[in-house]
Amino acid sequence: MKRFLLLFFMAACSMIGYCQAIKSVAILEVVDRPNQLEYGQKLMIRSGLCRAITNTKGFEAFDRTDIDAIMSEHDFQRTGLVSEAEIKEIGEMTGAAYVLVAEGVLMDGGIYLTAKILNVETSKVEVTDNVMIKDTKSASIQNGCRTLAANMFGVLSGTSTSTNKFFEFFHAK
Repeated sequence: MKRFLLLFFMAACSMIGYCQAIKSVAILEVVDRPNQLEYGQKLMIRSGLCRAITNTKGFEAFDRTDIDAIMSEHDFQRTGLVSEAEIKEIGEMTGAAYVLVAEGVLMDGGIYLTAKILNVETSKVEVTDNVMIKDTKSASIQNGCRTLAANMFGVLSGTSTSTNKFFEFFHAK
């Protein structure tokens, strides 16, 4: 009986540690202020960032469809940046500790894409980065999203100082 309780206690402690190591990120709709991006382009950006986050060890993502389902009765409408109150509400409803806000604009025949991850509790920008996608072809958009996500999560060599701080912040805990 003592061995069983000891094993159970050890397993419970391991699960608590594992659960705390997972960082939840809610991914919002891509902001497109001039309304130039097509729905398919925004979908590729959002799903590309979602895929990159879910394929990064220690992270889980909630995309727009998850958030829409949770907030349908709350008339979730966004124009421009997310307010501090909305960030906290999204975090509480999804259980996400972080919110990813991406913004894109057509520029020079391609897409300028910028993203930032906000802390739900403090509304602090934990990391931000951007990428210039050379054209609007689907393969270029997917590659641009992979590069942006990899830079933000510190996966690629030669990442920025803010990226490395973000990576260290998440993986030191």
